[in-house]
This record gives sequence, structure tokens and C-alpha cells, in this order.
Amino acid sequence: MKTPFATPAIGRFEATLARVAPFMAGTVAKARARFGREWEEAFEDFLNRFFGGDDAAMGLAIKGYVGFSLEMAKLQKRFERERVYAAKTYAEAAAQVYHNEAYVNTLYAPGILLSHYLWPHYFNQLRWFHAHFAPLVREAADRRFCEVGVGSGFYSRQLLSVAPDVRGHAFDISAHSLDYTARHLERFGVRERWSGTLRNVIAAPPIDSPDGQWPFIVSADVLEHLEDPPAFLRSLRRMLQAGGIGFIATVITSANTDHIYLYNSWEEIRDQLVGAGFRVLDHQEDIAYEPRADEPVPRIAAFLVT
Repeated sequence: MKTPFATPAIGRFEATLARVAPFMAGTVAKARARFGREWEEAFEDFLNRFFGGDDAAMGLAIKGYVGFSLEMAKLQKRFERERVYAAKTYAEAAAQVYHNEAYVNTLYAPGILLSHYLWPHYFNQLRWFHAHFAPLVREAADRRFCEVGVGSGFYSRQLLSVAPDVRGHAFDISAHSLDYTARHLERFGVRERWSGTLRNVIAAPPIDSPDGQWPFIVSADVLEHLEDPPAFLRSLRRMLQAGGIGFIATVITSANTDHIYLYNSWEEIRDQLVGAGFRVLDHQEDIAYEPRADEPVPRIAAFLVT
């Protein structure tokens, strides 16, 4: 029998979340009940290392997460009625979100970061990532990876923590996401093994540079932000070394401020991956909650490709 695991940081987080958003008071208890000790250890470690005991900073991140979640819930309700995402161009989404420093730092990045622990379908995807992809990096002779669309730096941090000689690079169109990621990785002591470049890999593929190909590629929650996901996937395929492995994930029927391209099934994503030249090795689909009747529920699908 395992000894009780103390979670003081989770306790403070739970109390603050209940105070800021009473309607979310059960979020932590639900995650703990569903995932148990595995979740407690992961979330407690994250809270301690990311916030370092700064409860004021944690409170601001919680407010950002609440705002992020409410905005998404409102758009999801609209999607349930209309079955299409709100019309928006990539340029409009970039201006509103990715190039908006205040939005990225106070709402977008904290919301994304905390959702990996608080949304069950995202934590399930993280578990699949560690079961199926992270061990391949750990066991490889060449432990370099490239993440395209780094967001909050969550998956880069996961891989940099796999082994002390893992090295990562990231491409993103948002200078603010790259800056947020650098601060995130600094708090976990892995920043010196990571670098980031401001680049649109569709408009300017990096394949002609000395480091233009990698043995491992990561891209999570990017495809739904694009007007032409297949073009992006073709760029990713050219960036992956022969015999390399990629982890590519995206959302299905999940509305948000910057979601442009609607996927209605994991098969649609698979077909685009194959069309871009990838071979799908494995996949997993996770659902946010059980649907009522024909309700379109947010889902995510992750793929292991070569």
C-alpha cells in the first residue's frame, strides 16, 4: 500500500480556484478521483516548480485559466447550435491571440498550461505521450527534437525532462509564446538545452538550414489553427529525418477563439497525415465528457507517425 502523498500546493490551488470560480470548485477533486496518485505527483511537482511558492502568481494563472475555459465554453455552445466554428482568418486569429502579448501571458498560455492537468482528455493524452513517444526519445542515440507550434512549452518540457542530454528546438509564429516557453523551461532547469526561432514553417521551411531535419518532431494543437493544415503537414514531413518519429495531435469538434479548421473525426486527420507522406504507426482519441444524444463534444486525437 502506498503511503499518503502530501499535496500542499494542490490544496492551495484548489482553495484559490474555488474562491475565484466557485462553479469550478470540483475540478481538482474530479481529477484526483479519476487519475489518483499519478496525477497528484505530476500536478504537485508542476505547481511547486512553476510557481515556486508564489501564490499570487498562481492566483493570476488561475484567473487566466478560468477566463480561457469560459471563453472556450461559450464558443463551444455556439458550435453546438451552428456546427461550424466562428468565421475567422488566420491573420485575424494571429492578431487577436498570438501577437497579443497581454492575451498570451495572462490568459492563453496559462489556460493551455493548466488544461493539460485539469482537463481529463488532455491528461489522458499526456499519459499516452509518455507511454508511446517519450520512451522512443529516451532510448534513441540522437535525442534531438523539434516542436512546431510550442504554445506554453508544455511538451518541450516533457521531452527535455526525459534524459539529461535531450536537446530541443522550437518554431513558432508568436514571439510571446517563445518567451513564455523560455520562462517555463527556466523554472524546470532545462532552458539551456532548448532554443526557439520565430518562423512560419509553411512560408519559410527550415529544411535548407544545417539543422533542418530532426529525428523527432512534436506538434500539438496546431492544425486546427490553420487555414491549410495539409500544407503545414507537408512541411513537418520534410523536417522529419528518414526513419524519424513524430507526435502530432489536434482537436476535434472543439471550438476556441483561434480555431479555424474543423475536424469532425480522427479519420479526417489520419487521411491528411497520410496525404502529406506520413505513415501512421498508432493513434489515440480522447473525449472531454460523455455526449448527450448527438451533442458534438470536444475531443483530441494524437498520432505517432513516421
